[in-house]
Parts: sequence; C-alpha cells; structure tokens
Amino acid sequence: MSALKDFRAAIFDLDGTLLDSMYVWRRVDELFFAERGLTLDADYARAIAGMSYRESALYTKKRYGLAEPWEEIVAIWTRMAEREYRENVCLKPGAEAYLRQLKARGVRLAVATAMPPGLFGPCLKHRGIEELFEVTLSVEDAGGRGKLSGKVFALAAERLGVKSADCVVFEDVYEGVAGARKAGMRAVLVYDEASAHRHGDAAKLAERVIYSFEELLEGNDAGQGGAS
Repeated sequence: MSALKDFRAAIFDLDGTLLDSMYVWRRVDELFFAERGLTLDADYARAIAGMSYRESALYTKKRYGLAEPWEEIVAIWTRMAEREYRENVCLKPGAEAYLRQLKARGVRLAVATAMPPGLFGPCLKHRGIEELFEVTLSVEDAGGRGKLSGKVFALAAERLGVKSADCVVFEDVYEGVAGARKAGMRAVLVYDEASAHRHGDAAKLAERVIYSFEELLEGNDAGQGGAS
C-alpha cells in the first residue's frame, strides 16, 4: 500500500473520522423524531451526510413539514448532543498518536467540521488534543456551505497559510472527499460504518483508504508528510 508523502498541512473532519461519534447522531435522530411522532426514514442520515447544520435543519424542516425555525432545530440537536460530546465521545484508535506524530514532523493541523464550536471545542479539550490544531473551523465559518462545496477546506488552507496542493484532507464521507478534491487537495478516506453505503464512490476519489489511523503510525507506514 502506498505511503502518504510530501504534505505540509493535514485537515481533519471530526465525526466519523477522528471521533468515534456517529452513534451520538443516530440517538439524536431517534429522540428528535420520536418526540414529534414522526418516522425516522432509513435514508435520512444518508440524505444529510456532509451538509452543514443549517442545511440539515432546512432540509429536515421542509421534508417533514416542521413548524420550528431552522435555528431552533439546530439548538435542539445541539442540546441533545452536547453532554455526550463533552464527556463520553472517544477518539478513534491511533488518532491521537497520529496527530502528535504529524505535529512532531512539522505538519500543520486543522479541523474542518460540520459541527458547531459549542460541541467540538469541549470535546477536543476533554480529549487533550485541542492545542494540536492551529485552525479549527465549522462549515458555518465558510458561509454555511456543506462539505461538498469545498469552501471550508479552502478556508482552512488560507488560514494556515498553505497552498491547497500542499494539504491532505482526512474524511469519512463521500461529500467530504469530493469537497476536498474540489478544493484542489488530496484526500484520505477514513472508513466508518455509518458512511459505508458510499464507501466505493468515495474510495475512487481518495488517494488512500484507511481503516484505522494505526496504519499510518511510524513503523506501520514509513512515508509521512513533513514541512518542506
């Protein structure tokens, strides 16, 4: 399997990529729909994959005819999820070690996520990795556009002060991988069961597919990025 080489910056998604957190959103969806007496359709999670919170809320409001403003829907979702993220969500195996390995090599690190700062900030702090990232962005920082637009990745590169061609994006969903490519970046697909339905499509666009960050640790993958 080919090694990852010659990149100056790494941009990481959180849900399903660095964080083993997709169970939280399954539970939030179940509670949200149950409280309204609605059926949670099997294709719902797939339909909103890669969308921003705003886009997801607007889509949900329209699809299910909800009366709440989209802002209130987002607030409800956030309240449901915040304690779980703050106290219980864990990093995926090898994720912290890989981040620290990259940092030691001079690779600059950023977060680009659809999550609001109120969720991901406390989670990163609780897990002791907040200081590793020079830049942390939500898609709301890029005008509320979802991952597929590539805007959040381009903004991350701009704030890091590096060229898009010098960045590698780590993502678990097709929309994120496609958005990274649209932004002119390389992409690594991180397998997550929740996004397995589009794994094949995403894999075609990715430079590499990994099933664990442990595959990339020193001794397992000799070629790593580094500042040039």
